[in-house]
Amino acid sequence: MQKIIPFFWYDHQAEEAANFYTSIFKNSSVGKIMRQGDKALTVDFKLGDYNFMGLNGGPLFKINPSISIFAMCETVEDTDAAWAALSEGGKVMMPYDKYPWSEKYGWLEDKYGVSWQILVSHPSRPGLHFAPSLMFTGVQHGKAEAAINLYTSLFKNASIDGIARYEEGEGDPAIGTIKHAEFRLDGCLLMAMDSSHMHAFQFNEAVSLMVNCKDQQEVDFLWEKLTTDGGEESQCGWLKDKFGVSWQIIPTEMFQLFSDPDPARVQRAMGAMMQMKKLDLAKMKAAADDPAARPVVTIEAIVDAPLEKVWDFWSAPKHIMQWNSASPDWHTPRAENDLRKGGSFSSRMEAKDGSFGFDFGGVYDEVIDNQLIEYTMGDGRKVSVHFTKMEDGSTHVMESFEAESQNPVDMQRQGWQSILDNFKKYVESN
Repeated sequence: MQKIIPFFWYDHQAEEAANFYTSIFKNSSVGKIMRQGDKALTVDFKLGDYNFMGLNGGPLFKINPSISIFAMCETVEDTDAAWAALSEGGKVMMPYDKYPWSEKYGWLEDKYGVSWQILVSHPSRPGLHFAPSLMFTGVQHGKAEAAINLYTSLFKNASIDGIARYEEGEGDPAIGTIKHAEFRLDGCLLMAMDSSHMHAFQFNEAVSLMVNCKDQQEVDFLWEKLTTDGGEESQCGWLKDKFGVSWQIIPTEMFQLFSDPDPARVQRAMGAMMQMKKLDLAKMKAAADDPAARPVVTIEAIVDAPLEKVWDFWSAPKHIMQWNSASPDWHTPRAENDLRKGGSFSSRMEAKDGSFGFDFGGVYDEVIDNQLIEYTMGDGRKVSVHFTKMEDGSTHVMESFEAESQNPVDMQRQGWQSILDNFKKYVESN
């Protein structure tokens, strides 16, 4: 199994993009597609003998050239054809031409935003090959070598195959930084470079490196090493290392769980995963095997307002009373909120005609200002709410909750989504 897989975050075009790429390169195919209803969630695809994966994750992250894909084609004719297809509807970053390092080379951004460096394979490495290439720029400029040293210290069968440095007169003032480097992690070829030029992008989650780990011990080791000294934990096995590069640290056996023919087991395993940061395979297995485990439902919205405003409107009782309803014929006449770990909250939700009403409340398990709220409802079910500032200044709100057993899960999803949509509408109009 390929150890490290480039992973693309699309808004909704993952399946379309996979079909497009596999139509360009020889001996390529679309593999397993995981769906939610008729919608593709993740798509595996292979270009030649190299594996990629795409996710339909919504508009939260935008792909940029900080991580590009080197496509090294077998012949000039293959290179010409790949360039022609990928450049259609895209943007040229370096013209397709003859360069000192290749008979034909060009750098482009395709119509889906993925960045490709297309060239003819070197005679010492014939055939069709792919490799992710990391560009260290902005605040990360000059750190490519440190990153390479870290990564090759963590993976088995790792090596640095070659480093070329900027010299005087080569167009970059940072003499001695990395112009181009090649290294291998467990047999997988990666590339890296520094760039002191001004670029309007940095590493983000839109292109990540997914690591297939053989067991929980390897997950634990890589998670600890990549999150220390300035790294950041995220949800569902995602993290950022201290250089800003996004990784997914995944136990390979998780994919076996998600391929189970029993959809209930899959849903329980995925529900457990959605509540994790570092993935715990044993807990996912236990959830899959436990018929009493509650399914976890996730809803989300992008609110066109600054993060601080969104946080305030979510947590202040005077605002909660204005948006906390799923339909116009309901309202919240009372709300109390002690927003701190160990604090409690309660609100009264009623039909406006007085025909029905109920109290909703719980206790906060974790509160990180402007980032995270986790709480336990009165019936023991868990809820988490994540707030993320987006590049355009808007805010992504993602809410995950354990479903109750009395009503259909889809009905619960619709009700919670309606309240979140009402929150979005209220914030954006005030």
